[in-house]
Amino acid sequence: MSTKKTSYMNAIRDGIAEEMRKNDQIVIFGEGISERGGSYGHTKNLWGEFGEDRIVDTPISENGFTAMAVGAATMGMRPIVDIMFSDLLCEVASPLFHQAAKLAYMSAGQINVPMVFRTQGGGLNGAHHSASLYAVAMHFPGMKVVYPGNVYDAKGLIKTALNTNNPVYFCEDKSMYGRREEIPTEEYYVPFEQGTVQKEGRDVTVVTIGAMQFRVKDALEKGLIDADIEIVDPRCLFPLNFEVIAKSLKKTGRLVIVEDDYLTCGAGAEIAARVAGDSELYGIIKSPVERVAVLDIPHPITSALAKAMTPNPESISAAIKRVCA
Repeated sequence: MSTKKTSYMNAIRDGIAEEMRKNDQIVIFGEGISERGGSYGHTKNLWGEFGEDRIVDTPISENGFTAMAVGAATMGMRPIVDIMFSDLLCEVASPLFHQAAKLAYMSAGQINVPMVFRTQGGGLNGAHHSASLYAVAMHFPGMKVVYPGNVYDAKGLIKTALNTNNPVYFCEDKSMYGRREEIPTEEYYVPFEQGTVQKEGRDVTVVTIGAMQFRVKDALEKGLIDADIEIVDPRCLFPLNFEVIAKSLKKTGRLVIVEDDYLTCGAGAEIAARVAGDSELYGIIKSPVERVAVLDIPHPITSALAKAMTPNPESISAAIKRVCA
């Protein structure tokens, strides 16, 4: 298998371009995404290839162009809504959750809304531009919620999202945009239904959401973790790939969940509840579940404070020590 080294950001952009070449119904709506290439350069070169009819630079009205995308999707197009920050989910909640997520159910399957809500999480941009909010999207039946944790998954999952007939909340970790990894040169897709084990282990299952797997691996490399951990990435959060988590727990009996969304009512809380309610896991879990997440305060603007309130190698290793105690 031939491979190439590319970045997380470019992998997503390349995956979008591949699907746009196949399907002329795929269009992108967003702010500054045409000739400028987006705020992160994440749509660079797409405007030059596909033109202004398919890379649509919109006014600064997230609610307006999201509603436009919902309407376009119901008429057979496959729009990507490009939202610069997940925090702006607050601006688009009505068209996305009240309409897009419910239309297939309300029409008995006669209306599909095949759209991708592409946005960024990852912190370090102050109180208005740092949240991930995928847990909010998980609360609405009809949505698919995906958070790629590495370069390979980033490309494969965006390609799958663009061939899905449901609205997809596609969260990207902007702190990962420059990370480069080897991925196949040939075309591939990553199914939503398949979680993955990033590292085998026997002592503790560490479920990582998005790019948190690399913070766990960083703690390992620093020698902060004195346990043989298994790292599990569910990839798709709603519907949740619980089977890969349960299988790992039957081996380890201990669970730590690491995520970059808020602690209260986060994805980690849902996973912990599913574990507690699973009859097959009853009696297997050896210690209380530990959750490492963003503290329940608005994101500070200073990098030192922001890093302190988000999962870091020290807080991750401390949680692993507690479940092993």
